[in-house]
Amino acid sequence: MRKIRRPAVIVLALALQLGAVVPAAAASTSPTAGYENGNTPLNLTQIARYTSGQFNVDGGVMEIVAYSQANGFAYAINGQSGLLAAIPLNNLTAGTGVVQLSGTDIDVKALVEAADSSFCYGDMTSVAVSPDKTTLAAALQAEGYNDAGRVALFTCNGDGSLTLKGLVETGVQPDMVTFADNNTVLTANEGEPREGYGEGIADPRGSVTVVNVSALTSEVVGFDTFDAQRDTLAASGVVLKKGVAPSTDLEPEYIAVSGSKAYVTLQENNAIAVLDLASRTFDGIYSAGFEDYSVTPVDVDKKDDAYAPKTYGSLMGIRMPDAIAAFQADGRTYLVTANEGDAREWGDEDLGTFYLNEDERDFGDEGAASPTGAITAENSDLTGKVVFFKSEDFDGLDSSKDYLFGGRTFTIYEVRADGITEVFTSGDDFEALTAQYLPDYYNCSNDNAVLDDRSGKKGSEAESVTVGTVDGRTYAFVALERTGGLMVYDVTEPTAAQYVNYINTRDFSSVVEGSQEYEDGELDKWVTGGDVAPEGLLFLSDSASPTGKALLLAACEVSGTVAVYQVGGEALSVLPFTDVEEQDAQAVRYVYENGLMSGISGDRFDPNGTLTRSQAVAALWELEERPSVNYLMNFSDVDPAASYGEAVRWAVSDGIAGGYGGGLFGPDDPITREQLAVMLYRYAQYKDYDTNQNGMAIGAFDDFAQISDYAVEAMTWAVEAGVLTETAADTLAPGQTATRAQTAQALLVLSQMAG
Repeated sequence: MRKIRRPAVIVLALALQLGAVVPAAAASTSPTAGYENGNTPLNLTQIARYTSGQFNVDGGVMEIVAYSQANGFAYAINGQSGLLAAIPLNNLTAGTGVVQLSGTDIDVKALVEAADSSFCYGDMTSVAVSPDKTTLAAALQAEGYNDAGRVALFTCNGDGSLTLKGLVETGVQPDMVTFADNNTVLTANEGEPREGYGEGIADPRGSVTVVNVSALTSEVVGFDTFDAQRDTLAASGVVLKKGVAPSTDLEPEYIAVSGSKAYVTLQENNAIAVLDLASRTFDGIYSAGFEDYSVTPVDVDKKDDAYAPKTYGSLMGIRMPDAIAAFQADGRTYLVTANEGDAREWGDEDLGTFYLNEDERDFGDEGAASPTGAITAENSDLTGKVVFFKSEDFDGLDSSKDYLFGGRTFTIYEVRADGITEVFTSGDDFEALTAQYLPDYYNCSNDNAVLDDRSGKKGSEAESVTVGTVDGRTYAFVALERTGGLMVYDVTEPTAAQYVNYINTRDFSSVVEGSQEYEDGELDKWVTGGDVAPEGLLFLSDSASPTGKALLLAACEVSGTVAVYQVGGEALSVLPFTDVEEQDAQAVRYVYENGLMSGISGDRFDPNGTLTRSQAVAALWELEERPSVNYLMNFSDVDPAASYGEAVRWAVSDGIAGGYGGGLFGPDDPITREQLAVMLYRYAQYKDYDTNQNGMAIGAFDDFAQISDYAVEAMTWAVEAGVLTETAADTLAPGQTATRAQTAQALLVLSQMAG
């Protein structure tokens, strides 16, 4: 069977030709499989999606996801509604389409306030499930920015509901929660100065909380001992705001646990802290390092609408890792970080407390230069805006260098007795690969689909990372928050990590209705379809997965979805349609993947719907790869400039289709089964396929007499060849309108005749 590959623009054109309604919010042209599927040892295919029904251009909808194998439910935070979605995965299978998952909302706030009215509930930031799958922990921030938070501990019930077991106090602003073991919960308490900087304004201290689950007690571990080591930390590349003590300035973001140690990213400080769980003390704080753009090329030009990497002698990227994961290899512990970058933007301009450590330079302005003056419009050819780090406000940086936020990378570190040592970083891979796979949407943002939009500011933004083992190999999965999608690397040999695959199930060509935001009368932000801005990742091994195959779940904060991907196994070809039955799946997959027919919306094929004569002709024209002919049509009802005009011209010129007489073709008339049989029969003859007939007695069908004289030979061939089958026992229904599923089946059988 021949495989015809079509770019997205052609698929959209076909949708119009073949009667698919393609409103902007429903187009389905984004891939549902990894770009390297079939060419790689690890295939990725989307098999399911949960949709909350909410979206936000600024994110914050579906954020973090956890899973309890004990009851088969995934739990995902909806930061917009404040509710926790319980999503059943028990019956999930990889089938003919992307399964649309349902969910039940749990009001965690109500459960907590009913148990402790003294706690002023702010919001829920993270959830995790214990290794024994029975307990769910939720990190809760207080309404007051400087007040202690809580960990809420719940029993996971068989029906997906939760029963509150207890509340435990944490440090200020718990932003992430994880289990170190069944009886130990850890929270990363960010302690951000959300009210800004100024006299009399508190900057809460960052910390890690260690919770004893059975005793419902906790200990908050701070960074006071590092205040005396401030100069040493800064000299090692830990970034600290001038005039602020480390115990106040250090801001924990994410935690990974391996053995008796917890590894804590301090994102704004570009560092990783190591916590000894037995002694409840920090062993050390280590710089996450920098990307050197004098060696590694980077694209900071957002004005050229292209991937244009260059090196700059003065330029560095401050990695500022967000998520972190840990794994073992050859008896050693390794850490993997997603190097997102993050600006400090706090306070209120009207109150005089606002602070932002971005230094934006517009190279389109006369005399513009980087903060050090080393990069100018003249020596770089830059014309757009570049956002630099305001390094003069911080210690830990080289004053002769210019710095960008984030590394546009992920990095692997080996844990050693004297700290952590970098052994691998992905360099310019993310930019080069997304430019290759998504040339029209390279470095776009998660609140638009504008080419090159983020090149001057953090690029695709590696947000989250997790690690899992499939078939004896260890893989790192890295979520790209802005461009979207998941990068996969084989890290079995950490010092020689290798790129494996990339999947992106965002539908760049669509706009979710009602998401548009305008500025000065022009469209400024919008939410595209599909899965936008993956925030939290969760890997389920084949032994934990409800399908028996490893899965990866991604909570997406802009689209408000949770995407479910099968990891490994045979390359699946999964349709995005939820209305296609198993018996029609092969045929629908063939016409959809080869661009012959598309759905009527993003998730519906409408197998029992009808199509017109012009749409049927257009499908054959596509099958023939759009031949051009010089033929004068005389049909008064066919506009040669119409999307199907060339298809009709070709079909009529080669005798594959004809008109009604009187100068009419009937392009908008639904095609009947006998009309379709005639077109396909003539196409088979045009292709010199074997159309010899063995004398099948179709006269035995009850409605044989209803076949028009011109169609008897074609119907005989079509039934005998299996192109058309009876609609019921002893019934051919020649005058009945052909359904979309019947047409898809006919085109599949026809394609197989080519041998």
